[in-house]
Amino acid sequence: MRRSMTSPLVTVRPATAADAHTLAALAIQVWLDTYATDGVNDLLGRYVLSTFTPAAFAGWAEAPDAALRVAQVDGHLVGYALLQFNAAQPLAPHCDTELRTLYVQSPFTRSGVGSVLLREARSAAHARTGNDGLWLTVNVKNQRACAFYEKHGLAVTGLTQFVLGEERHDNHVMATPPN
Repeated sequence: MRRSMTSPLVTVRPATAADAHTLAALAIQVWLDTYATDGVNDLLGRYVLSTFTPAAFAGWAEAPDAALRVAQVDGHLVGYALLQFNAAQPLAPHCDTELRTLYVQSPFTRSGVGSVLLREARSAAHARTGNDGLWLTVNVKNQRACAFYEKHGLAVTGLTQFVLGEERHDNHVMATPPN
């Protein structure tokens, strides 16, 4: 189903365990759409089905050291942001809140959903730590995401790698500037 994306009415709320199946499906869809550009092989299938599980999302929704926010349009989940608190990153020593994931379903990219989720993530970080600083990793080839984070004030602070099977994928470490 395609929607007109002029200006959707986006609401953001904390996720609940009842959102777990929907979040797992959304995460798999977004991850495969972003990274399985040559198709899906066994390694990718196993990765997404073992990583983006309903049990994992139910756990993150209830975890005291995490914050999981969902974006809704017309009652449907269209994106989410997952924060991990007390997550030190040597390449961003001034903040210890990781934005582990910010996913937006493809039809809703460039519609403001990601900006709303990022703003809510920073607000949740501030409420928890007294500081809205975040760090994250993003695949260096995901130019759209890199540009989005730069537009919102995050800067590259270093490089790390995401390992999947025998392959290593370069990821930028990005962070909000120190206060």
